[in-house]
Amino acid sequence: MNRQLPGIGWTAGATALALAVVVLLLALAGGATPARAQAGEELRAYLDRTDELLDWAAEQVAASGSERARDVLERARQLQRRSRDLLARQRPLEAFSLARRARDAMWHALRTSREAAGLEERIRVRSERFADQHVQLLDRAREVGNPRAQDLLEQAREQARQAGERATQGDLQLAWKLLERADDLLRLAARQLADGAGPERVARELERARSAVEEAGAQLEGSSADAEALAMLADARDALARAEAAAADDAGQALQLSGLARRLAQRALGLAAGDGGAEAVQRLLERFDARAAELAVRLRDVAAGPAHRAFERATEEREAAARSLADGRRERALRHARSAHDLLEQAARGLR
Repeated sequence: MNRQLPGIGWTAGATALALAVVVLLLALAGGATPARAQAGEELRAYLDRTDELLDWAAEQVAASGSERARDVLERARQLQRRSRDLLARQRPLEAFSLARRARDAMWHALRTSREAAGLEERIRVRSERFADQHVQLLDRAREVGNPRAQDLLEQAREQARQAGERATQGDLQLAWKLLERADDLLRLAARQLADGAGPERVARELERARSAVEEAGAQLEGSSADAEALAMLADARDALARAEAAAADDAGQALQLSGLARRLAQRALGLAAGDGGAEAVQRLLERFDARAAELAVRLRDVAAGPAHRAFERATEEREAAARSLADGRRERALRHARSAHDLLEQAARGLR
């Protein structure tokens, strides 16, 4: 189990310590033994607290599985060892400087590990979506006998397989890039299969998707449905909205997203028998985090407005859900989680 973060900061306490180091230097020069002893104790205490922080951070970084974060943390430990060596050699100012750098490196390692944890969940969600769309397109390619589309789909499958291997090895950035390539190949295959598909077929597939999403919504909303089922319903609505947006300019993508929306709606109904327990709420929060990470990138390029406000409120509800879940109040956690997801989708609609 991870220990609680030691209560150590860098503000007034660190400023006081910097002054203590100056006193120590003066004491070393002038032989003021009481001042030197007091300042030396302050610096040793700072190094001891830094050791505690590094031990705590090691647990967090190890749990993330991020090789990059581990490397950064190891650099922090090296700086800390050098800091102690300098203190032993009566060079307190340099020791203090290296200890501060060790803390900076430690915080960087923690940020890297947390980013990796979020990316891991996004990779999982994207891989699931890839698998759904790949099955649909491959069936269609075989049905119509389109060898070019089948070749593109085989290339996409290979990219996704390599992404899975890289993710298992901890190289999440490369895994994400490989999944992006796999999705690009899926889109090319979808366009190949859409050649000759008139607006009637696109309209028909969109209508099928709308019916499936509306049916799932009617059964799930206002009920005690599983939190994960509601999250999947929201994903289905998002896929449908993107399909409708693509219909005029990209028939292949519209068909691909229509099929995805329909399958997600069906899967949401299949999950509706869940009990809405703690695990289901946690999965909903994980899905929220993955979706929020995608939207945050898009929000950077848009002027502040309703979408940003909805996003901020969504994150507040998400934190409230996490607190309620930690306190054992699952029903309240579920309400906050659902509200967070609704607000997140409101933010997404504001970007369309």
